[in-house]
Amino acid sequence: MNVIQKREKQPGNVLGKRKTSKRTKKDEELSLQVGRMSRDVLSRLLILCGDLPKTEIEIYRKKAHEIGADLLVEPRKSWVFTKKTLKKDFDENRHDAILLIGNQKQLPGTPFGYEHEYAWSDFFIEDADDDGVPDTPVGRVFGPPETVLLHIDPPIIDSDLAVIFDSQPGRSSKHVDSLAKLGFEVEVLKKYKDSKKKLLEASEFILQFSDGVVTQRIHGSPEAWASLNEIILSYEQTRKIRFNGYPVVFAEACSTAQEGPLIHAFLQQGACYIGSTLDTINNGQPFDDWRDCCYCDGYKFGFLDLLDTFDFIGQVKLNVDRELYMHLNNNVRKEIEMVQTGEKSVVESFEALTLLEWVMIGNPLRRTTVGPNASFTPGTIDVDT
Repeated sequence: MNVIQKREKQPGNVLGKRKTSKRTKKDEELSLQVGRMSRDVLSRLLILCGDLPKTEIEIYRKKAHEIGADLLVEPRKSWVFTKKTLKKDFDENRHDAILLIGNQKQLPGTPFGYEHEYAWSDFFIEDADDDGVPDTPVGRVFGPPETVLLHIDPPIIDSDLAVIFDSQPGRSSKHVDSLAKLGFEVEVLKKYKDSKKKLLEASEFILQFSDGVVTQRIHGSPEAWASLNEIILSYEQTRKIRFNGYPVVFAEACSTAQEGPLIHAFLQQGACYIGSTLDTINNGQPFDDWRDCCYCDGYKFGFLDLLDTFDFIGQVKLNVDRELYMHLNNNVRKEIEMVQTGEKSVVESFEALTLLEWVMIGNPLRRTTVGPNASFTPGTIDVDT
C-alpha cells in the first residue's frame, strides 16, 4: 500500500452523465436492479464480535459460515484485548478487512478527548499487525440482528447517482465538479424533503459538507445535520429513508458518528457511514496537497481523491488515514502514540484530533462508489471561512 496509483477508467453501465440534475427524476427512473456483494470478496472478512448475547453470536456465526468468512469473539470489553486478538488471529493471506460487531460498551474503541468532549477511535485497530502504521480496513456495525445482518451482506446498486447536502447552494461549484469528475450524476439539496426520498434511496453516494460562513454552514450532532437556522437532516427524517443499495455517506459535520439516534438511523436504514466522533476543524491556510492538510477538508478531499483509486470503501478510508499519518510532523505523531500507550487521553493539536476522529460505520468491503470515466484529483486545498 505504499504506492498509490489511480485505477484505469471504467466504463459506465447504468445512467448517462450530466454535471448536475436539472429536472426531477420520475420514480420509475430510480428503480434499479439490486445485486449482492461477491462471496469471494465477503469471505475475506474477519468478523469480530464483542460481548454480545450468545443467541446473537450464533446468528452471526451462521451468516459468517454462509459467506465463508471467519468469526471471532472478544468479550473482554477493551480495545487492548481486541488488538491482542487481532495480532494473533488476523492473517493477511486470508483476510482483507475487519468488521467489528458491537457498540462502545460491547466492543470498545480507543477512548480519547478533545477540550471537554470525549469519544472513541478505531484508528489503532487498523494496525492489525501492530507495526505502528495503519494497514487494514476496519468497519463497525451494531444494533439488532436484522440490522447487523444487513451490513454483513448488504444489497448493492450501481446507480451512479450522488446527492450533496449544501446549506448554501450556488456559493461554490467545487463539490459538484468533484463528484461529476468521479462520474456521478449529481443533485444538490439544501435540506431533506419528502419529495426527494426516492432519490436518496436510489443514491450511491451522499456527501454532506460544512464549508462556508460559520453561521450558515451545516453543523452536526449525534441527532442531526443542521445549520443555525434549520434542520438539514434529522434522525427522524433518516428513518423514513430505506436505502436500496447500501450508499456511502460521507458527513463532514462535527460529532455525527457518535453513537446516537442519527447513526442508529443510518445503520438501521442500510447506509455505510463515514463521519467524525468529535469536532471537525477547518484548515487556516491553503495546502497544495491534501496529504499535508490534516484537517476536515484534507480528509474529505483525500477521500474523494481515492474513491477512483481503490476497489473498496474500507481501502479508501484506510489510505486516507495512512497518507495523512505518514505526512504528520513528529510532534503530532508522538501525541497520537501517547494516546495509544495510555500516556495521554486528551489531544491538543487539530491534526491529532482529525486523524483519530474519523470512523467507518459499515462494511469495509463495500465496493467503491464511482461512475464511468472517474478521474478526480483535488489540487490545492483552499482556506474556507
